[in-house]
Amino acid sequence: MPVETLPHPEIASLIANCRGLPEEAAQGLASHSLETHRIPDPYYFLVRPNGELFSSTARCRVKDKVEDKTGPLGWFEYQAVLVIEQWAASSDEGSIVWISPPHPGIYPTSKIIISQIEHQDGIKRLFNRAIILDYDEKECLQFAQNLAQLSQNQPLLSHLDQVRATPLVLNTHGNSWMYILQELIDDPALWQSIRTGEDKVAKEKALVQARNVYQSLTNKSLSPEDARVQILGMLGVGSGSCPVVFKSTAFGVFAGFSLLIGSFAESDQYGSLEFECPKCKSINRRPRGRLIPNCQHCSADVRC
Repeated sequence: MPVETLPHPEIASLIANCRGLPEEAAQGLASHSLETHRIPDPYYFLVRPNGELFSSTARCRVKDKVEDKTGPLGWFEYQAVLVIEQWAASSDEGSIVWISPPHPGIYPTSKIIISQIEHQDGIKRLFNRAIILDYDEKECLQFAQNLAQLSQNQPLLSHLDQVRATPLVLNTHGNSWMYILQELIDDPALWQSIRTGEDKVAKEKALVQARNVYQSLTNKSLSPEDARVQILGMLGVGSGSCPVVFKSTAFGVFAGFSLLIGSFAESDQYGSLEFECPKCKSINRRPRGRLIPNCQHCSADVRC
């Protein structure tokens, strides 16, 4: 039976997406693996001086990958991206939460992204954790209203479109955002994973597994059927949070559904310290704060 006709159609999509984009595909598979195990998915975006968010994996502005900016769903979500960028540009610290309610044909379940401003070696970045809530529409609206009462702007959220368009800046007052979210989300295993850093370890492990799968697919030492078996072994019993085929919405790109999430690897003002050569597909590693003109393996021009 061809891999495209097997159950779990998202696996066929993940396999197809590795063609020419093995690192992006590996990032997407790692995130999907964590989702199905209901483990928070940690990743970074760089914050440029003007506040624009930059994906070190995709090597571009996050908003440049958003295809739907004007549709009934897309307009609300794109406003949220602009709000987060404005907040990131004007803030040196703090946390913001973006809530995505379920939506027929687009998002089968609710999800939140918690973003916290960090500084490392003079570089400003947004450390994100994507968490599936499994709330229905009514529960999600109630959660958003409760969280709004604990946010700085305290917006009036009366319907789901407002929720999509309104990221909430939390009143942390120097405390961790976990103290606020724990009041609303009763999930000890979730908070234990974040508190101990188990989610970061799980992400790194999933990335290693995913890269091995896609490297083997690229050099044809692994068939698509065998790759499917290995990918299945990485998945938990939970469902993913997005369908296989959809137009790239703002929340989808921000959460990594488009396989373009910010890498969890080291990065600086130029992006990830590790990147794939477009010619030989080998992984290069450059010094922090410096670009390199040629691939370290085949000498191809890697300037962009």
